Amino acid sequence: MAMRRIRLDGGLGTLTFWSLAALVLGLAIGTLGHGSRAIGFSVLSEVVSPLGDLWTAALQMTALPLVVVYLLAAIVGAAGAESLGGLGARAVVLFVVMLLAGAVFALVAAPPVLTAAVPDPGAFAQLRASTVLPPAARDAAAAGTGSLGEWIGHLLPSNLFEAAVRGDVLPLLLFTTLLGLAIRQLPDDQGRALRDTFATLSSAMLILVRWLLAATPIGVFALSFALGRTTGLAAAGMLGGLVILQCGLMAAFTLLLYPVTTIVGRTSLGTFARAVAQAQLVAVSTRSSLAALPALVEGGRTHLRLPQSATSFVLPLTVSLFKLNRTVSSTAKLLFFAYVFNVPLSAGTIGTFIVTIIVLSFSTVGIASGGAAFKTLPAYVAAGIPIEGVIIAEAVETIPDIFKTVLNVTGDMSAATVLSRGSRGVEHAGARLPAPERVA
Repeated sequence: MAMRRIRLDGGLGTLTFWSLAALVLGLAIGTLGHGSRAIGFSVLSEVVSPLGDLWTAALQMTALPLVVVYLLAAIVGAAGAESLGGLGARAVVLFVVMLLAGAVFALVAAPPVLTAAVPDPGAFAQLRASTVLPPAARDAAAAGTGSLGEWIGHLLPSNLFEAAVRGDVLPLLLFTTLLGLAIRQLPDDQGRALRDTFATLSSAMLILVRWLLAATPIGVFALSFALGRTTGLAAAGMLGGLVILQCGLMAAFTLLLYPVTTIVGRTSLGTFARAVAQAQLVAVSTRSSLAALPALVEGGRTHLRLPQSATSFVLPLTVSLFKLNRTVSSTAKLLFFAYVFNVPLSAGTIGTFIVTIIVLSFSTVGIASGGAAFKTLPAYVAAGIPIEGVIIAEAVETIPDIFKTVLNVTGDMSAATVLSRGSRGVEHAGARLPAPERVA
């Protein structure tokens, strides 16, 4: 079926420029209004806050259907029965390797930063004594991380619609995969109709994505203004050392991904940077890797010319399963609190902690405040970290959240680039997905 090609290349750079300008302007005005009682800031907040909420909701609303439609189109329209299975297995192996690399990087880079930051253990002891633990935190710590069998047993939801409402992506991903494999077993005449339907839906989703991306500067300004007005310049407070440690390590690891992807993924540094830039802007403003999926798909199509297997299967898979920040940020937090609370950590304790974080990372929703804190709390408690430490860290989680999401989406694009390094610009022979569209 012939697909209309939308050429928007020339506007992509303009959109990125205005989005960056909106980000800087929103943060600057919001920071000026932090703590101010001036009526102008209050009126502006009332006007732009609904716009930011609306834009975020639109991205979240689009992301889950995009994952489902793209995966179904990729599986049903794949040329070979084993092609996507092998690609998925390689993707999971790459995810684990990159997560382990993130943990090793944090273990090597964190100690010098800790020494320079010199947190005050006395202040933390006083802060710990005044911290009130919420009941949910106590319950999570007492429950433990659970066995591997229990984790596997909850992969498929008893109610698919409740999972969708919660934004629980992993069960939806597994159900969609099973449904796609079942559709492949249908007679050819029935399967052909479904392939055409999913191809058409994929094309319609791309048009919707273009509309949402066109509104990026407005959404970025609204959300960055709200962030600046809420946090001001003193967001870190007493936990400034933790904020510096986490944000510094994640920023450094994000930058490290650029040359690594260039070499291993066989692409140019500039091309990769342009491909991931728009998704990073969405990540900064929404703190949601799931919301950045549309921008990842468009960046991969337009700049890297990723094959359909990458844009339709690998990228939704990475956004759903792959949270590269987990081993970097969690390991940094572990080392930080072990330092300020004087908790000895053995190699076995650190290794068990990292393995636990990797397993839990595959079941955490890729949205802001996705519930990762209480899910990983037992891992910290098992390592000897006081429960109050993890709860205290949540007070300054807004700033690290931005760096976490930027690292996640950069890792998503890096993984897709590496996995498709030998097939970029080449369409799968039997694929029935729509032709690539160019978006600006």
